Amino acid sequence: MKIIVTDSSYSDDLRQMILDSAGDNSVVFPVSGEELLETVDEEVEVIFGGCSEEMMERAPNLRWVQSSSAGMDAFLTPALRDSDIVVTNAAGLYGPNVADQGFALLLGLVRGIHHFARRQDNHNWDRHIPTPIIELPDLTIGIVGMGGIGGFMANRAKGFDTYVIAVDAFRTDKPENVDELMPIDQLPDLMRRSDAVMIACPLTDETRGLINADNLALMKPTAYLINVARGPIVDQDALVEALQNGTIAGAGLDVTEVEPLEEDSPLWDMDNVIITPHVAGVSQRRFPRLVGFFCANLKKYLAGEPLDNVVRKELGF
Repeated sequence: MKIIVTDSSYSDDLRQMILDSAGDNSVVFPVSGEELLETVDEEVEVIFGGCSEEMMERAPNLRWVQSSSAGMDAFLTPALRDSDIVVTNAAGLYGPNVADQGFALLLGLVRGIHHFARRQDNHNWDRHIPTPIIELPDLTIGIVGMGGIGGFMANRAKGFDTYVIAVDAFRTDKPENVDELMPIDQLPDLMRRSDAVMIACPLTDETRGLINADNLALMKPTAYLINVARGPIVDQDALVEALQNGTIAGAGLDVTEVEPLEEDSPLWDMDNVIITPHVAGVSQRRFPRLVGFFCANLKKYLAGEPLDNVVRKELGF
């Protein structure tokens, strides 16, 4: 059996972890896209990383693909979705760092850090604060999606002594660190009550445009929207209008509807917006955590045991 690892950036010690977990099976670490296609053949049974339709055609005996991504919106091609190949994802592995990014954006907004950062570029010690400085304790944090990332968001929200409400399309068991868990049809109630709305759900056909003009209009004029999930979950035109009209106080965005964000987007120049370039999943622990998860799953695969994080293809995550 051959195992292909498509990411060439793993360190030697992480590669050795994979080799140790593979036992006597062959592991290939291609260093280029051209070499990757050359190594994919009928012996390939496992792919760790990306899997194109061309790779699927060259690997008729492919049985399992471990994605390095948590979200499946770009990864789950029609061919992969319609195949009998088992797909597992990295759901939950990036929860700590993505939740950190969400709260970094929120704290930046409520403490006015973005204003001071811009002044720093000009060596300007101006202490004037153009927006209210807000303490988080006793605020209501609304989390859309109570999966792995949502759970870590709730942990951090409770660390700031906030009241946490959440909606989820599938989960019904309320975590201890969530004060109220509601079905997804209660999203308008969450939007209306929250001082900060944090997006943590996957991008699917059902969640595309979920945060639309109607839902944004329900938010408090003092409330913030934080999106560290996927850009198309939020209707970006509606968000721009809400920000321009003062319907909401501000937004922290690690993701946008189109990436990179268009150069002429009004979001770039808004004083009530902080933008980071889809980096929430990055941390010093990202690769060790991901490779460790793959190795544990690989041992289960070789032993004929059920795998963790099997994607429900019909749902898209």
